[in-house]
Amino acid sequence: KRLYGRQGLADGADCPICYRPACTYHLTVVRWRWRASGEVASARICQACKRTYAHRHWDAANRDWIT
Repeated sequence: KRLYGRQGLADGADCPICYRPACTYHLTVVRWRWRASGEVASARICQACKRTYAHRHWDAANRDWIT
């Protein structure tokens, strides 16, 4: 609490992969390219899903992962 100030889960969001709540400081950005259009997009996911590469299986048929 001292390290991050008074901000907590109220300022965070739910991880779109595991659906667990995470605070702003424990979310990280992943990027991908849509296969159909070639456009680059991004989302904020929890660090646990990023460390275990769970995001790579998130709609893998339509996304080419950059990070």
